[in-house]
Amino acid sequence: MKSKESFLPMNVDQLKEKAQPMIRKAQVFVSAHESDEKTAYANEDEPVRFLVKHLDQWMGLIEDQDKFSFSPINLESIELNKYTALKEKDIEIYPPFETLMHYGDEEIQQWIAENDGDKDDLFSLLAFASDEYTDIWMASHPIYSNDEIFAYQGGWAMTWPEDDAPVQWNEDLEFLFQIGLQDEPFVEVFYDKNSSSYICMERNT
Repeated sequence: MKSKESFLPMNVDQLKEKAQPMIRKAQVFVSAHESDEKTAYANEDEPVRFLVKHLDQWMGLIEDQDKFSFSPINLESIELNKYTALKEKDIEIYPPFETLMHYGDEEIQQWIAENDGDKDDLFSLLAFASDEYTDIWMASHPIYSNDEIFAYQGGWAMTWPEDDAPVQWNEDLEFLFQIGLQDEPFVEVFYDKNSSSYICMERNT
């Protein structure tokens, strides 16, 4: 039987150092001033809840009969005076603990194996979770920030209670946006590289 000490997690300084290469740049969408470049618009009470300039075209998050889609849209067809104009602000997001473990370097993988963990098993990894590292990740993540953020683009997606594995572990899917940080439902937008299509996932806490 292994000693209790062999199950002790890496300390927070080690985890923070290991996370450095995996920190991702992201953009949060916040209210724009008149002089700012407007790159998105939001109104969660409208059928087109969110408009954003993506790959040189305007795209809309559209709600129709309680289902969401992400599609090109003609901005001239939208009454923008009903919307909050948004600008982008750059941030950096730490990887969540389970993703740091899943993609971590050889030393992390060895540490997981020595403790009978499985880098592909979300619940196995959460058993090792460091509260101190989780605090660092939460401090960097826009969903835990404040009410001034309407959406964010890029970085690391959330892992949700209903997920058997983080969606971002599926490398056929590219995480693009989380929309709706003001009110639930939150909607994640992924790009499916295999089908060249957009996938919208509705999320609730």
